[in-house]
Amino acid sequence: MTYPIKWNLSRYFYTGLDDPKLATDIANILPVTENFSKKYEHTFHTFSTPEQILGFYSDYTTMSHSMVTPSYYLFYRSSLDTQDLAVTKKMWEVDYIYTLASNQMLWIAQWWKIIGYDRIMEWSRDPKMARYKNDLLSTADGIKYILGEAEEKVLNLKSRPLSLANSLHDELTGSYEYTMKIDGVEKNLTEEEVRSYRQHTDRNIRRESYESLRRVYNSKQTQITLGNIYTSIVKDWSSEITMRGYPDNVMAGRNISEEMDDEVVDMLLTEVEWAYPLYQRFLRAKAKMIWLQDDFSVYDIGAPLGIVDKNFTFDEAYDLHLSVMRDFDSEFYDYSMRMIEEERIDALPQAGKRGGAYASYRKWEESFVLLNFTGKLRDVSTISHELGHAIHGYLSQWQEAPVYDSALSMAETASIFAEMLLGEKVKSLVTAEEYKEYLNERLGDIFATIFRQVQYVAFEREVHTQIHSGEELSYKDLNILWRSHQDKLYGGVVAYDINAESESGWSMIPHIYHTPFYCYAYAFGNLLTFALYNKVQDGSLSKEDYKDILRSGGSERPRYLLARYGIDIASPEFYQSGLREVEKMVEEFEKMV
Repeated sequence: MTYPIKWNLSRYFYTGLDDPKLATDIANILPVTENFSKKYEHTFHTFSTPEQILGFYSDYTTMSHSMVTPSYYLFYRSSLDTQDLAVTKKMWEVDYIYTLASNQMLWIAQWWKIIGYDRIMEWSRDPKMARYKNDLLSTADGIKYILGEAEEKVLNLKSRPLSLANSLHDELTGSYEYTMKIDGVEKNLTEEEVRSYRQHTDRNIRRESYESLRRVYNSKQTQITLGNIYTSIVKDWSSEITMRGYPDNVMAGRNISEEMDDEVVDMLLTEVEWAYPLYQRFLRAKAKMIWLQDDFSVYDIGAPLGIVDKNFTFDEAYDLHLSVMRDFDSEFYDYSMRMIEEERIDALPQAGKRGGAYASYRKWEESFVLLNFTGKLRDVSTISHELGHAIHGYLSQWQEAPVYDSALSMAETASIFAEMLLGEKVKSLVTAEEYKEYLNERLGDIFATIFRQVQYVAFEREVHTQIHSGEELSYKDLNILWRSHQDKLYGGVVAYDINAESESGWSMIPHIYHTPFYCYAYAFGNLLTFALYNKVQDGSLSKEDYKDILRSGGSERPRYLLARYGIDIASPEFYQSGLREVEKMVEEFEKMV
């Protein structure tokens, strides 16, 4: 490969764990927060002018940025090797310091509460505060959920064991070892490599891929451990609802942080669940294409049609992404080139490496992308998806730090848009038979990122609701609940090869551990992107308007930001129009049977 395919963290952070600068930056965390508190703790509540608040914001963001650099470095190091005990130990040392620093800063929330809703709203309307308006609005809305300083301190200390649960999940799943017999030879593989075989043309290999995962995840020890980790996280979430007085809706905390109205999220989930028969139509058509209409199993869902089995080198895949970006926008292309040339993409799977893919970015810093590229067309889409995130982070740099990050409900906008651009490019480059295969994969991805994500959230909501009401759930209860939501999604089209009590699919989804209810952002992001993409294609939304949406970061609530561009996310028609686009593709696919 000619492209650099490893992160060069020493270029951007530290030379290693023994770098004196890392030790200095960690040692400075508490003194920096102490100095900030000395400057503002006894005067903040007396502020009466926008200039005073602007000074506070400036100092606060400078302090916050300097504090978090060690944690980003350690997170990236851990992603590359979840089994590096020295990194894990250092992460926990720093996490403890952050807990102490956070307790030093609890006075900020208490003073906001005393300043009160009316005064904060008055500041939000001042033109001098325009670039911080949405942060002030969120603060005004959130102060009613702030507890007293003593209670907040206890919650901060309590958060460390919860972080341990998440860390344990990553460390445990990163340690798993998988074997598969391929062409008579037993191979040791990473989880990402095993998962890639679920799209193999050979049905026996697809079945072996599932069985390889289950040999690990379905073991009693694993199920007990992951079941207890997950229910502990859910119980902690439940306790936050009770203590903070959130609305009686287990998803309220997520919806508030996402700046999404409960009824809007409920509408998204309801409209997609009503459209489950679309997925079932796709699966029936696919079963006919691969001659399995009487025996279509769970391990056939990701099967190729068997027409082509195209593989890509990483260079070929990245060149394809670059050509798509070049055709769309020079700024998207230039930043994609910088990402790879400046060694901010880690591309290939390796033992101990965190699974999946992600893009990470923050104010004043460059984006980083982690991949586990195995050469499939789906991996090419993943490149465009994660680079879309990175570009979004780059364009949002125009915003002030407190409103830099977009809500998760908007975070998928650029990533899925980039995938759609890639889809058009692929369609123009392949033969009719290859396009049939591509449409099969494209629809598979769409259903995975809209319908299956909604199924995940529906499962989460039922688990959280039951535990919040006082029920206890064992891992077998979780397995049975998971199967019940699979039944709704598949509608009897898919044959299962194991019973409900052994259906452990929930335990393989990192998001439900780390970010409860996050998965609806994927579904929303897909449907939103259909709307934006169609508007760009028909000329009703200019390319610069689209980039302005990305540049907005978290500076405006999604509902009001999108309304300025003619998109009403509180209307059922918005979701139905996106689902009609999916139906058009399903109809095209059905005609190929």
